[in-house]
Amino acid sequence: MESRINKITQALSPVEIDLVFAIRTEVFVVEQKCLPVEEFDELDAVAIHYLYWVNGIPVATGRYRKTDKGIKIERIATLAAYRGQGYASKMVRFLIQEAQITYPGANYFYLHAQQSVMPLYASVGFVAFGGTFIEADIVHQAMSLHL
Repeated sequence: MESRINKITQALSPVEIDLVFAIRTEVFVVEQKCLPVEEFDELDAVAIHYLYWVNGIPVATGRYRKTDKGIKIERIATLAAYRGQGYASKMVRFLIQEAQITYPGANYFYLHAQQSVMPLYASVGFVAFGGTFIEADIVHQAMSLHL
């Protein structure tokens, strides 16, 4: 029987941040053909980043940050070989919990979902609002969650 050790940790060290960026590069820049200048921004310095580990291998990442509107969940990415196993939805739930600890009273969360992964965010409770729009040549939809 195969045993899996899964955990999510905050990426604090330069090495861990490099792992975050490596996952995002693979998913967004290589697979989805986003320009690095669109993927990596000045908000990386203020966002709180996390890594999802499976048996000691970093397989997914995500970040959140506080804005004037609420908590924005961003840059959820799972390496192709590890998709379909629920890691992204677990990451989103974890980010919400962590944000509520970091920012007590936080009850409004939002994100810009690629249209193709809207069901993932809907399964966590996010609801679409407004019209679709293009970011990095990909159709996106704003979604929010009120707790």
